[in-house]
Amino acid sequence: MGAAVFAGGFILLWSAGSWVVGGGGFPGGGEETTATAAVAVPVQTDYAVEPLVDPRVFRDLSYVPVKGVYMTSYAAGSSEKLESMIGLADRTEINAFVIDVKEDLGLVTYEADVALAKELDLIDPRIDDIDALIATLREHGITPIARLVCFKDTTLATKRPDLAVKSKKGGSWEDYKGLNYTNPYSHEVWEYLVQVGEDAARHGFREIQFDYVRFPSDGPISEAVYPGKYCEKEDAIAGFLAYARQRLEKLGAWVSADVFGLTVHVNDDMGIGQRIEKISQNVDIVCPMVYPSHYEAGSYGIDSPNANPYDTITAAMKDTTKRLAGTGAKGRPWLQDFSLRGVTYGVAEVKKQIKAAEDQGFNEWILWDPSLKYMEGALRLQES
Repeated sequence: MGAAVFAGGFILLWSAGSWVVGGGGFPGGGEETTATAAVAVPVQTDYAVEPLVDPRVFRDLSYVPVKGVYMTSYAAGSSEKLESMIGLADRTEINAFVIDVKEDLGLVTYEADVALAKELDLIDPRIDDIDALIATLREHGITPIARLVCFKDTTLATKRPDLAVKSKKGGSWEDYKGLNYTNPYSHEVWEYLVQVGEDAARHGFREIQFDYVRFPSDGPISEAVYPGKYCEKEDAIAGFLAYARQRLEKLGAWVSADVFGLTVHVNDDMGIGQRIEKISQNVDIVCPMVYPSHYEAGSYGIDSPNANPYDTITAAMKDTTKRLAGTGAKGRPWLQDFSLRGVTYGVAEVKKQIKAAEDQGFNEWILWDPSLKYMEGALRLQES
């Protein structure tokens, strides 16, 4: 009885499906039951095909903790310097390069397909073949991370003054070095930055790292005017990161943000919009710049933080652990591989910072040295 019911139901379903597409109805109906004119089923030819693998899932499954170094766009575009940097990665634990795709003056460093950058001549192609660069890094197991300087952008602010931070004295606001910022409240600026990030992601950068994702400092701040201000600074920065993340994660890219080292210690936004709780809820990775040379004497109860890298990084990473708890964001510190303010940093000082971060449970870090003379002796050798 059960078998008969099943068979009957199967035949009815087959028949219904066959009729829908203009077939012959019941199996065996053949030509005798076929309509003289087939039913035309509209076929949509221009439609979006859902990927077999969600890029966000693939992104997270393929994540490798970063042991990285910063690399200038000029070095990335130089075969000799690139070969030297790759050699460092091949020999040591380094597995990621943070490369400028939009640098400190605002120039895009390769031929990006971004309308505003093309229109205003904002491109300086120091990296002449971005795809070849990414392919080479992939061959050596090096994760490419795109450093994208956000609101510190003298070039765009000069060519589009309507997008710049203004001064109460007239014209565009300048910091003490005479540099300009674009307005973090401008959604046109937001869109431009995201388009640069999207283009980098499409070329194979696995992570988009936003730097200078903040309001200006180091200048006559009381004279700064922000056209169209509609919220607190910290909400504008968090809003931009949320806007960027929802676009970039669809391309399978992680989103990270560089923040001042003190943001993990203080309880406000430092006047620049970097409130750590709000930033960490809108990115995948928070990268506090905890360079010991940037802490004042007495910070964390340490007489000379610059001369005590282990203790300084230990204290900063304890703060980072507390402040990121429950936000879902990873922590990845920027560590100092340069000398400043009278203290020479060599192998021992760099190694102490790495040890301090790892002793606090952080298995990721990035070294910063704009001269790219990294202390190889501070790094573990590549596992064979």
